[in-house]
Amino acid sequence: MITLNIENINRQSPYFVTCEADSVYYFYTDFGVGYNIVIKPNDIFLPSGAFVLDIINIWNVTSPGDPKFKQTLIAIVEEFFRQNNDVMLYVTETKDSKQAFRNRLFLRWFNTYENKKRFFIKTAEGKMDGKMNFLAMISRKDNLNLQRAVQEFEDTVSFLFD
Repeated sequence: MITLNIENINRQSPYFVTCEADSVYYFYTDFGVGYNIVIKPNDIFLPSGAFVLDIINIWNVTSPGDPKFKQTLIAIVEEFFRQNNDVMLYVTETKDSKQAFRNRLFLRWFNTYENKKRFFIKTAEGKMDGKMNFLAMISRKDNLNLQRAVQEFEDTVSFLFD
């Protein structure tokens, strides 16, 4: 993966974002909540060549609705797609049974995103090992491998879900 340009991110982000090794971007909100945003090569789900977006609340504390968080996350995702024409996968965290809420929030953010017409998104939900899981595949519409990626995503979802 191409390392994202942190200066570009911080030009768009209301929160100051820093980067650690291995594409871990982190910031703190006005409410004192720390987040790691990790973009890593996909090693679990297809489509092949995809990257996984992980949103990690560092201390697992409740975070109030924060529009600056959304803007910061979008700045990171936009920079990813500015530098890559790959597929990004978002898989909701399942540790606390709030995955449906996280999925709705993520999709609401995407649906209110001003440049959403440049992107293709495909979602899926179903049970894996008895737990509800929510997935999203995002790609630029000009991705030459988009049709293959969608087919691989659909095949993987049908295989994984109970």
